[in-house]
Amino acid sequence: MMLEATKVMLSGIKERVSRGRLKDERKIALAVGKVINKFKVQKHFSLSIGRGYFGFAVNEDKVAQEAALDGIYVVETTVDPQRTSPKEMVEGYKSLRYVKRAFRTMKSMALELRPIYHRLADRVRPHVFLFMLAYILRHLAHATGS
Repeated sequence: MMLEATKVMLSGIKERVSRGRLKDERKIALAVGKVINKFKVQKHFSLSIGRGYFGFAVNEDKVAQEAALDGIYVVETTVDPQRTSPKEMVEGYKSLRYVKRAFRTMKSMALELRPIYHRLADRVRPHVFLFMLAYILRHLAHATGS
């Protein structure tokens, strides 16, 4: 759908260029950039821009390559396959959402702590430890109804 919409919009630019309404190479590139960046599909197109010229083609190989992976998660890891099953790897990856949510909560006003900024590793680790401890205590308080 995004690919088709981009093709239609690029065809409009191509028509403007062929009619002579858009001649400057920079202006053509800016117009094309706006369209390509709208749906983030540049990798699927081969573009050719010159003074008074604009051409494009869909890179069918890349489209087919991405379509083959559509709806599939690809999880790359350095974990030895003998130690962990693929199902456990995927579950581990999906559980990262809880860690991300914890960090969002820690850095929000939910814990009612002011932000503190550190540069040195020996100060960052205790800071993160205290935040995680506060998060766990808050989570336990909510779970027990306190």
